[in-house]
Amino acid sequence: MKEESKISPELLDRINAFGNAILESSEYRTLIQCNERLDNDRKAKDLFRQYRLKQQELQLKGFDRGVLGELNDLEAQMKSNETMASLENSQKALAGLFRGSNELISSRIDQPFAQKRGGCY
Repeated sequence: MKEESKISPELLDRINAFGNAILESSEYRTLIQCNERLDNDRKAKDLFRQYRLKQQELQLKGFDRGVLGELNDLEAQMKSNETMASLENSQKALAGLFRGSNELISSRIDQPFAQKRGGCY
């Protein structure tokens, strides 16, 4: 039988406050701005769509040197596209905020919490 955890109202308030702090962070706000920029940049959106389609093609075909080369070319184009590069950097910054938060929580409770323990990440 699955044991359910009940969150106290006090803890729930603190969790909500933490969530609000994330929403107000510069990392989150920058990510939202970058997503909006992507929505308004037809060239970047098309490039991203092509990249996703090429990824799917590679997954369906398995290893294919030609498709892999095309995927690498698209990835290079994405990295040189200002909109896409800004979006990637903002995603990394927000992920860093989450990693830092996880590390602080782990340290505070003296338990490994959501920490990388090897394998793929």
